[in-house]
Amino acid sequence: MWPDGVRIRFDHVSIATQSIDRGVGWFQRYFTTVPRSPKQVSEQARGGFLWQDFYLGGTAVEFIEELPGHRDFITAFLDRRGEGFHHLSFEVDRLDPIITALKARGVRIVDDYDLADGSRTAFISPRSAFGALIQFWQPVDYDHPIARPAPDGLVRFDHIALAVRDLRQALDFFQENFGATIINEPILSSTQGNFMLAHIELAGFKLEFIQSPGPGRPDDFVARFIERRGEGMHHFTVDVKDFDGTLDRLTRDGVRIVGKEINWRGERQFFISPRSAFGTLIQVWDGLAGPGAGSE
Repeated sequence: MWPDGVRIRFDHVSIATQSIDRGVGWFQRYFTTVPRSPKQVSEQARGGFLWQDFYLGGTAVEFIEELPGHRDFITAFLDRRGEGFHHLSFEVDRLDPIITALKARGVRIVDDYDLADGSRTAFISPRSAFGALIQFWQPVDYDHPIARPAPDGLVRFDHIALAVRDLRQALDFFQENFGATIINEPILSSTQGNFMLAHIELAGFKLEFIQSPGPGRPDDFVARFIERRGEGMHHFTVDVKDFDGTLDRLTRDGVRIVGKEINWRGERQFFISPRSAFGTLIQVWDGLAGPGAGSE
């Protein structure tokens, strides 16, 4: 279980890109965003890197880019996987008890180091966390976090989905190591019907796990994803109020749209292809204005 008395909160999802300016500008064009931090150099990693983040529906989204002329961990990531999800980041008030507990359970910890300003960071290797790189960040003053913007009712960041081979193993891992709470036990999807899903709440954030329903199912996109890329972050989901307007703006600009469907409540959805969105698959729901508005 999570160490007694240690506090944790979700901070951001990070996307590796060739161009922070293009990435931030793209999201500003199609969604309501709120600036968080300007583009700047980070000295967290050897050689440094560029980063910038913003709020999307109440959740911080970070873009990271290699410094001009440098070849670093971002370069290696882009060469191997292309642009896309890089890591999930959580802030904690005390890192040592977490690292001790995780290592005792055989969880692989990488890049554990202190920074000059007194903060500290460590990562759970994707090999231990179903393909997801998970950062723990111990800030200098945990009790005074950056103020988050109030919900504007126009867009809501709902969840991040991880494609996994075994839902039950993923749920058990995050319950045992993070103290996560199961929101929805594994069920067959009510939309496409060709995958299993489950949800947990973790540090004020919702994670979804998706799994192939088994051999012989048509259009088994989860199995194809894992075969091609391995387990890991598959997509993130936002609810928007102006569903038609968002879809229209994207379509007019030639953004590739896939997977249009309607769920059992009558809510519509579509996906923005990773080819158009810096390697990230984005699911868009009309959950803020459609038949299921206000539902979880």
